[in-house]
Amino acid sequence: MDEPEHGGRPAPRRRACGPVLRVLGITAALVGLTVGTLWTAPGAPALPTGPHGGVDLPWWALALAYAATEATVLHIQVKREAQTVAVSELPLVLGLFFAGPLSLLAGRLAGSAAVLVLHRRSTPLKTAFNLSLAAAETGVAVLVFGVVGHLADGVPVLWVGALAAALLANVLGIVSIGLVIAAFEGGLRPAALAREAVTGQPVAPMVVAVALVAVTSLAADVRSTWLLLLAAAGLLAAYRSYASLNDRHLNLERLYRFTQAVTSSPEIDVVLGNVLAEARELLKAENAEVLFPAPGSGTVARVRLGASGRLSRSEGGQSPADEWLLRGVVADGEAQLLPRTTRGAAEREWLAAQHAREAIAVPLRGGAGTVGVLLVTDRLGDVRTFDEEDVLLLETVANHASVALQNGELIDRLRHEALHDALTGLPNRAFLQRRLTPALDDVRSGRAAGAAVMILDLDGFKEVNDTLGHQQGDQLLVEVAARLVSAAGSAGTVTRLGGDEFAVLVTDAADEDRVVRLGRRLLRALEQPIALGGLEVEVGGSLGIALAPAHASDPAGLLKRADVAMYDAKGAARGLRVYTPDLDTSDPRRLTLVSELRTALAGGGIEVHVQPQARLATGEVSGVEALVRWHHPELGSVSPEEFVPVAERSGLIGPLTTHVLDRSLAACAAWQAEGHGLGVAVNLSARSLLDTDLVDEVARLLARHAVPAHRLTLEVTEGSVMADPARAIALLHRLRDLGVRLSVDDFGTGYSSLSYLKRLPVDEVKIDRSFVTGLRRGTEDVAIVRAVTDLGRHLQLEVVAEGVEDAATWELLREMGCDIVQGWHLGRAMPVDDLLPWLRARAAARVTVGTV
Repeated sequence: MDEPEHGGRPAPRRRACGPVLRVLGITAALVGLTVGTLWTAPGAPALPTGPHGGVDLPWWALALAYAATEATVLHIQVKREAQTVAVSELPLVLGLFFAGPLSLLAGRLAGSAAVLVLHRRSTPLKTAFNLSLAAAETGVAVLVFGVVGHLADGVPVLWVGALAAALLANVLGIVSIGLVIAAFEGGLRPAALAREAVTGQPVAPMVVAVALVAVTSLAADVRSTWLLLLAAAGLLAAYRSYASLNDRHLNLERLYRFTQAVTSSPEIDVVLGNVLAEARELLKAENAEVLFPAPGSGTVARVRLGASGRLSRSEGGQSPADEWLLRGVVADGEAQLLPRTTRGAAEREWLAAQHAREAIAVPLRGGAGTVGVLLVTDRLGDVRTFDEEDVLLLETVANHASVALQNGELIDRLRHEALHDALTGLPNRAFLQRRLTPALDDVRSGRAAGAAVMILDLDGFKEVNDTLGHQQGDQLLVEVAARLVSAAGSAGTVTRLGGDEFAVLVTDAADEDRVVRLGRRLLRALEQPIALGGLEVEVGGSLGIALAPAHASDPAGLLKRADVAMYDAKGAARGLRVYTPDLDTSDPRRLTLVSELRTALAGGGIEVHVQPQARLATGEVSGVEALVRWHHPELGSVSPEEFVPVAERSGLIGPLTTHVLDRSLAACAAWQAEGHGLGVAVNLSARSLLDTDLVDEVARLLARHAVPAHRLTLEVTEGSVMADPARAIALLHRLRDLGVRLSVDDFGTGYSSLSYLKRLPVDEVKIDRSFVTGLRRGTEDVAIVRAVTDLGRHLQLEVVAEGVEDAATWELLREMGCDIVQGWHLGRAMPVDDLLPWLRARAAARVTVGTV
């Protein structure tokens, strides 16, 4: 049957008074029920021992049997209540057959009282309720068994009576427990209680069956008692083993869910919340918290999980009791078990200071050793206290928590790296965008008087880089960054946009003169020579300034105007320039291109041409490169080298890239429908690699045109990657995960060549045309092309050569092992609609004169 063990920390007196009175009322009702059932039972006040005479169980034997069954139980926790499932039907059935009602009642009360007082140490209220319930269940069982026995005679009928008596007694127990739980928790649900009364005793019929076997055996020969005792001991041991295995299984399942929860989120608060919730759930504890001592300060920070599931924080000095606990757990790294039965003076003092009955404290480790203490106090219910197995369980939770917290620290570092330049340590373009948006919001709302952006481009950096090498160039950038930060101080935030371009954000810029003075201080910081490899080199800078709200109130507009001012300063060799509206009119063609490029994109004036690519081994055309073309109605053909930078500076590079991708994939789908499985390669600009929406846009367009991802190749230059390596490489990995092929364009002409190639998730490298066109002359270009081809083979990358203009170059590349070629010898760039006719004409020509 089931017995209640409602426990935990006492509620405040004003809240507990009502539930206690209700429980006392239920207890009194059960006592009255006991008297009534025993008085009205057939044959009362002394029921004959039944048909199996010769066996008379004394009350003390029944007491021992009840004590044994009640002490060997399976604990089931429900919120603040613990239910104990015991095989008490066994002595009940034996007592019904072989003892009188009063002996059965006395034995049950004596055995239950011994367990409640000596073993479980229940409170007086719990003891009174449990004993009254035991008495009432006994009375109901005696009444039912007596009624059945008087209605009909015979052993099978009495068997039915014993089963009915046990089941109805259990129904009484379930209903009583439900009423007590409702008294403390509230919300009595009669339907659920009735369902539990019917389905909540699956073990009872089996226990009654075992008891009836014992009755039959004892009636046949009383000497079978010893065999029955051995069988009962084995049954109880197996039951206890099952209970232990069941608890372990549930704990393992909870640990698995806990591991999933803490590893799914890098947020420290989420991890701590999951850790404390799981510690409280696994150990059935009233409270869970984490203590973080501050070394050398004598203070300790506490993070607690409240009843609502929210974290609360507090900080205070360490009490002597806290010092004892922290010294043992943090300093010595040892877990501390403080059970209810502890007699240690220090342990009792700490429990008293915490107003706790019991506790477990285990170390919480971080990357630099033990950083805190994971603590649980007061196990719910009185069925058991914390033990060594609970310590191991909490240590497991703490170990998972330590790993998750360290992963959270790693994520924080990765986020820092995503917003900072890897070379100089300065904030990067993404950081500037994040800071600029709220700064301009403050300006628009009147919370700030103004803001300013400065863009600084180094003068002479390319010469230093080309002459002394990229390593010295990197060292120069590091020194420049340090000087700019020192010069700016707290007046502005210095960021590196990429390459040799820096920016400074000033969030309190109501005074233009103060901003100009800061800009001149930045330029003066670059006047002193910089020592590089035993040489002293000089670099200057050109700086443009744009102010909000005077020049623009949006991030893109402000950055654009600072960029315009910087280019004017560089062109006029004046060092510093504040944006003025006339700067935009100083170049009418640029203004015309910006406005009309936007119109051309909206009206379909931007075309996509394609240039074929063929495999050297077979001569078969395998794909094309998409080339953007703009024929202006008045200016004529505008070179991509002219309008693509305009698109980048004006914020139109995103729509332009989307347009080229859309037209290219539409053409690829059309060729696919005609039976030509051609791939298409599209160039990405440096600004495109900074666009966080690029991956989603590519995925959307692939799905729209139903083109397999491997048919699309995205080409990037080394320089575009080096503008912000960490961010660009992360974006390339996301594109690669889509299944898109990646290519490094103009290989060998950028910043890093071999050192960065192995870090990029690319499928091919394209040899720049400047190296390919010199192959026939036998210059050093031959060695360069051969080296790149060998490198691609060893790195399992395909090598594409562009600028192949004659058959001799074609053959040289074939001998070197180049994979794919592109150039006028194969085919010039052509409109998309001309490709299929060109393919048919080429196929016919190859049939006639042989393969190219």
